[in-house]
Amino acid sequence: MYGEQGSISEKLKSIDRRLKTLDEHLRHSGNYKAYHGHKAQYEKLYAQYRQIKKAGGFGAERKAQKALDAANSYYHAHDTEIVLFEAAERYLKDVMQERFDPKKLPPIRKWEAERDKLKAERQQLSHEYDRLKNEVKEVEQIRRNVYSILKEERGREQPNRNHNLEL
Repeated sequence: MYGEQGSISEKLKSIDRRLKTLDEHLRHSGNYKAYHGHKAQYEKLYAQYRQIKKAGGFGAERKAQKALDAANSYYHAHDTEIVLFEAAERYLKDVMQERFDPKKLPPIRKWEAERDKLKAERQQLSHEYDRLKNEVKEVEQIRRNVYSILKEERGREQPNRNHNLEL
């Protein structure tokens, strides 16, 4: 029973580790998906600034400054989202390595399906673990009771032996 309980405990630990990893993948994937537009918009505004500055011409410096101000104000208004997107992008590049394609979304549905499957398996193993734990508790109580009864029996036999020796 102890061996089976330990085996289930190890399975639960590995499932918990994988669930934690999947939750982290999904959190970063959600940030990547949600904030991709903010990063793209900032890059578009900044590209306009570089294009105006490169083109030159009459009033180009003032137009370039306006474009830069627009890009900077957009960045400051959405800096949290842009930073979250960049962190998610770095994380996904590290996790997926060569399979990461910035033009495609990560395999969110696949990860969600795996997470749901693992949660169901974890729940089933938890019930089994609890059942075993209660069984072990009952068996230990029975064992203690048996030892207690045996100790009492030995205690009753001891005085009789001593009494027989004295006669």
